[in-house]
Amino acid sequence: MTWSNVPGGPPQSAPSGSSPGAADAQRSWERGGTTLFPAARLADRISTVLLLAFGTVMTVVTTIVGIIAVISATASCDASTGCSPGAYFGGAAIAVGGSFVIGVATVVLAIGAWIRRRSSWWIAAIGFVLAIGCITWGGIVFAGAVDAGSTSSSVGSTA
Repeated sequence: MTWSNVPGGPPQSAPSGSSPGAADAQRSWERGGTTLFPAARLADRISTVLLLAFGTVMTVVTTIVGIIAVISATASCDASTGCSPGAYFGGAAIAVGGSFVIGVATVVLAIGAWIRRRSSWWIAAIGFVLAIGCITWGGIVFAGAVDAGSTSSSVGSTA
């Protein structure tokens, strides 16, 4: 068996009396219909992979920053200052968890589009934007907790 004579693949030369299905199979084979990365869709695949990679890096950086921020914010948080660490954890969880869940869903949908031979860059772009939205929302919740903690501690210190 050689690579040019794949079992179940199109015939190498379609005889004049061959069926119309064999000619269609030959054209499909020549168009690259049997590959996951057809040449015509290479830019789509590259942009999808890059957007997914940027989303992954963004989620990892958010995780590291979130862990450090929660540790530093809760270090001086105690009941005497009226501080509650729940909002710190909530903001970090929204940012990290939301971007992770959106990232996983985006990967699944993008691979599904690849299998169906559809364009997938827009799926990765929407997932990237939604992940940025989750990180922003989590940051706002975290910053609100920091502001509330600093306000209650400054009120307690002036009284």
